[in-house]
Amino acid sequence: MKQRVETEKFYPAYPVFVLTYLNEVGEPQMSTGSSSYTLGDSIVIGVSAESNASKHIYAGQKFAVNFPNTEQLGLIEQGGFSSGKRNDKIKVHQIELTKSNNGGVAYIDVCPIVLECTVTQTVSDADYHTIFAKINTRLFEKNLLDSDGHFIHEELDLVLFSGDANERKFRQLATKIEKVGGHS
Repeated sequence: MKQRVETEKFYPAYPVFVLTYLNEVGEPQMSTGSSSYTLGDSIVIGVSAESNASKHIYAGQKFAVNFPNTEQLGLIEQGGFSSGKRNDKIKVHQIELTKSNNGGVAYIDVCPIVLECTVTQTVSDADYHTIFAKINTRLFEKNLLDSDGHFIHEELDLVLFSGDANERKFRQLATKIEKVGGHS
């Protein structure tokens, strides 16, 4: 039997990412997030309407979605638990950025997966901004690719976020992997 849960939010487990983008004077900024999904060459992310990211990410703007691994929890917390409105997180935490070769914004090279994106549309309400973007480039660490350039699923080591209004947790991907299809 199911029980009704009264909570203002619930995240079953989404990959954590760190956004890098530029502020109004062209300086790189960063923010941590966990609300996203991809579909083909599109990505949709959600940010708080009061966040630094919501102020600087708008239609036509480029940004990078950097996916840290489980050894990079410090990077995740540096991007998410200090205010970019009050201090420059990249300078304060000495985050090394790599300039994009593809005309995108600088990204965090130590992250194993990076998506370079361009905003196509933003939908806003009082609490959140939903950002729709085109994925221009996908960058992967070499250890995530086989000799033919195909993704090695067993090497994926991302941090997942789960939480509700009561508590927030980081989770890890399980090592058990099954092929899609044949589960009837």
